[in-house]
Amino acid sequence: MPTMEVTQFLKKCQKERDEALHREASSSNKLKRFQTATRSRIQELKYQLKETTNENKVLAATVKKLRIELGLESSLTFKGKTARDIIRELHDKEDQCVRLGEQNELLSFKQKKMGLTLAHTQKLKKDLEDQLQVAERKVQELTAENTKLSKLLQETDTQREELACAYSLLRKSIEEAKQFANKLVQTTTSIPVMFQSTYRRRVGHGSRHSHLQLMERKPMFDSLASPSAKLENPQSGYGSRTSSANLYYRMLQN
Repeated sequence: MPTMEVTQFLKKCQKERDEALHREASSSNKLKRFQTATRSRIQELKYQLKETTNENKVLAATVKKLRIELGLESSLTFKGKTARDIIRELHDKEDQCVRLGEQNELLSFKQKKMGLTLAHTQKLKKDLEDQLQVAERKVQELTAENTKLSKLLQETDTQREELACAYSLLRKSIEEAKQFANKLVQTTTSIPVMFQSTYRRRVGHGSRHSHLQLMERKPMFDSLASPSAKLENPQSGYGSRTSSANLYYRMLQN
């Protein structure tokens, strides 16, 4: 029994040894392939480094030549700066240009929007100017009408003053005519005593006295009917008084 266990244990150990040897051989092959690939990669990188170094030397010489040609060595802005610093500044300028481009697009959009707003504003301005012109024409028309009405009002006031003056003169002439008519109307009490007997004696001849009374009153009604004639000829009142007095004395003599 112990011999069987020992035999199985030995087989197990041999199997593990064989697997380990197989893994070792596989790992050795992988290591060799990796070393070969690494050596080739190192050689390639060395060659690239050499080429890059040569290119860097050429570029450094070219940059130095260009700096001299462009006057960067004499410029206070770029004096003492390396190409890396200049490239960094150029990258910063590029980023700044990108930001400025975005701002420019935004400003262009705002400009278009403001252009539309400005066009609408100009249209409204034109409409308001048209309305203002119409309003100015209306104001001018109203001013002309107001001037005409003012002139008409002045003429009306002048005519009213003239009519008031004429009315006052007419009224004055009518009052004078009334006063004169009142003076012409004589009653028996107003006739002097020395002529009353003669007047009573003549009353019997009514037709003749009535005719004389009508003749005495006729100038009065004529003066009342046409006061303008009295205004035109102020001496007419005095003539009518004289004729009436003469007529009265004739009647007394008869």
